[in-house]
Amino acid sequence: MQRTRLIDFRLSRGPAAVGACASDIYRIAQLVNSAQRRLLMAKEAADEGWWGTWAEMAFIVSRDNPYITCPREVARLEKIDVCTMPVDVQNQFYEYLDFGNGRLPKAWSSRLCENRVRTAYARNCVPTFTDLSNAPQFIRIFTTDSADVGSRRRVLLQGTDNSGNVIVSQDGLVQVTGQWVEFATPYATAPMQFNTITGIQKDVTNGFIQIFQVDPTTGEQVLLLEMQPGETTASYRRYYLDALPLDCCGGTGDNPEVTVTALAKLELIPVVVDTDYCLIQNLEALIEECQAVRYSEMDTPVAAQLEAKCHARAIGHLNGELTHYMGFDKPALIFKPFGSAVLERVRIGMT
Repeated sequence: MQRTRLIDFRLSRGPAAVGACASDIYRIAQLVNSAQRRLLMAKEAADEGWWGTWAEMAFIVSRDNPYITCPREVARLEKIDVCTMPVDVQNQFYEYLDFGNGRLPKAWSSRLCENRVRTAYARNCVPTFTDLSNAPQFIRIFTTDSADVGSRRRVLLQGTDNSGNVIVSQDGLVQVTGQWVEFATPYATAPMQFNTITGIQKDVTNGFIQIFQVDPTTGEQVLLLEMQPGETTASYRRYYLDALPLDCCGGTGDNPEVTVTALAKLELIPVVVDTDYCLIQNLEALIEECQAVRYSEMDTPVAAQLEAKCHARAIGHLNGELTHYMGFDKPALIFKPFGSAVLERVRIGMT
């Protein structure tokens, strides 16, 4: 199976179908990205989404800080597995239900296997993979490509200073919330210390950039975040795992980290150049939805009908793709009328 790229759309009948020139990469990328967003958010996508829009991932989670911070490619975690046991993922409203369990974490008398994780809880989106610790801290920025230095490319750091005040600075004639820091060799350091980081923005770069906290007393550096070249804003989904077991799956309890696997719903990373992969893998569906996008911009009596017709055909192609790769009569289904208990436990024999 070939992964669909932007160039595959450009070399198909897609540009002609939407009245675009095949060499107009900017216009075609706009159409493809718009079509992908519409299909990902379509009500027909349901929970699992379309073929190619989910992936299994593994995370290393510390028992002392049991949080998963997802990379930018993840829209949400659909299901989590801890110590070979599936774990439900609840949204933020779950902990605020009347007569519910309330806000976690709470004190536990034991964290052995009998108190294994049963639920994961969604938290706010965060701007860094690792939280700022032992504030106040300096923020230091490294770039992995020397071409970014001296190119006027920079990073906007937002947060509070060592007095707890929101950082505001002047950028030319414009007042911005935060402080711009321009890339430098071998690194660039923000001119003030930070108590908290609430947001990070950057220009499109040639290479990855790394952002560290630097202790003002010891000079110790801790990596907070690595951003990809095309990534311009830092915002990542975070989940909390309650009561990670200390001794499970044959472990001794000495290792403070647990490997957690998860089934993730993927986020759209917009395509920009020919070699970028599309999240929606079905080329025919992309062509139909791009036509729907084009009709949605027309102000004619029949445009809305043609838009709906193209969208319906795109959904049909995607459903057919799911059947092609997943099968039609093999859904993931488990029937347990007695929950997790086997029949012998409730004294029901099979003889």
